[in-house]
Order: sequence, then structure tokens, then C-alpha cells
Amino acid sequence: MLSISNLPERNKTADTSMIKKEKRILVVEDDKNLNRLISYNLSKNGFIPESIYDGSEANTKLSREIFDIVVLDIMLPGIDGFHICKAIKENPAAFKTFVVMLTARAESQDKIYGNLVGADCYITKPFSVAKLMEIIKELISMRDKDYFVQIRDVLSKTTQGKKKGEKDVSLSKLKE
Repeated sequence: MLSISNLPERNKTADTSMIKKEKRILVVEDDKNLNRLISYNLSKNGFIPESIYDGSEANTKLSREIFDIVVLDIMLPGIDGFHICKAIKENPAAFKTFVVMLTARAESQDKIYGNLVGADCYITKPFSVAKLMEIIKELISMRDKDYFVQIRDVLSKTTQGKKKGEKDVSLSKLKE
């Protein structure tokens, strides 16, 4: 599980050169001002944020739609963030959705439970918005790199038995 303290130091921004389509990020935070702040910064960084202020509404939306990342508070009206995270990770269609817990709950047992229900990153409030953006970019970069590795593996298996004169489809062409 990533956390602010164990995120590797990198350049100012994560390498996003492999990102082609815009990434959808769901922000589930009941504090409207904080939700707007996060969504604004996501937009400024090229992401497509959607805001939800209630756990039950988030759970319904996540049962119908897939997001690249969910930024998730724990203490929400309706359903809490732990249950939402668990539901995301148990949904086979959403297995690649990263969950970033963003919460005031800083006790070690909360962090452990967040890890157990599948949170990919656990950030406690107060937090740095710049650091949150860095973490989100890193998660997106990791997801995209994994995607291209899978494509490369599929292509290598399908081209192993090719006939003489057949052309390879290179990974670099897929990125275009």
C-alpha cells in the first residue's frame, strides 16, 4: 500500500507520456469545500473528476460505472468508505480501480483495516494537495505501464508462431 511517507522521490511530476485517454477520478468526500478543492486540482492536472458527497450515492454510482481512481473519505453519510472500498475491490469489473483513502482517521488500526479492505494508498488529513496529485499521477502511470506490459505479453504470444515475412505489431505503434 502506498502512503505519503513511502512514495519514491521522483521528478516534480510522474511520467504520464504513456497516458492516452483522459482518466476518470471519483472524489467521494462529504466536505464540499475540500471536494471542490480536490476536483479543481484534478481538472488542472488533466483528469476528469466527478464529485459525490454521500457514501450511499457513491456506492450506487460505483456499481454502475468504472473509474480509474476513487479518492475516498472514510467517515461519510450513508455507507462508510471502508465498505465502499471493499465493494470496489470485490467487483471483478473494477479490479484495476485504485482507491486512495483520504481521511482524518489516523490511528494505526484504521490504516491496517484500510489495507485489509484493499486501499492502495492511505493519506491522513491534513494533507498536501500537491502530494495527492503526485500520488494520483504515480498510480495512473503504474496502471498504464501494467496495461502496456499485458499488451506486449499478448502480442509476443501471438507473434511467436508467425510465418516468414509477416510483420510485427510494435508496442510503440499501440501507444500512438
